[in-house]
Amino acid sequence: MRYLCNGFSLAMPRDPNTKPIPYALTEQEFVNLVHHGNFKPIIGHKQLAECLTRLTGKNIPFNRRGITLNYEDEILVVYLTGRLPENPSYVEYKGRLNYAYVRFEKQSQLEIEKTLNNLDKITMEAI
Repeated sequence: MRYLCNGFSLAMPRDPNTKPIPYALTEQEFVNLVHHGNFKPIIGHKQLAECLTRLTGKNIPFNRRGITLNYEDEILVVYLTGRLPENPSYVEYKGRLNYAYVRFEKQSQLEIEKTLNNLDKITMEAI
């Protein structure tokens, strides 16, 4: 499944050993993917949904719900730089938007072992 989200959390993947692999997008790349990628909108802020509708020319509905991601899922993420004032305008949003495409992979056994080794080192430093 493909989703258009206004954020990403490590709680979203079904498997905690999932590795997100992000790729930064330009605004134009983002708009092109919205039009051609068949991404399901999961935008949890009404004003952001309205801003994205205006930016892309495609209806992006407000849809505040959680998702659980699997390895084959992909997301387009829109995220903000800095905090916005109450009831921000289109211009205030547009000047602070960033875009990324994220795909997911299962961590390799070697990556998991590196993590476990790091955790062991941290534990030993505390002793």
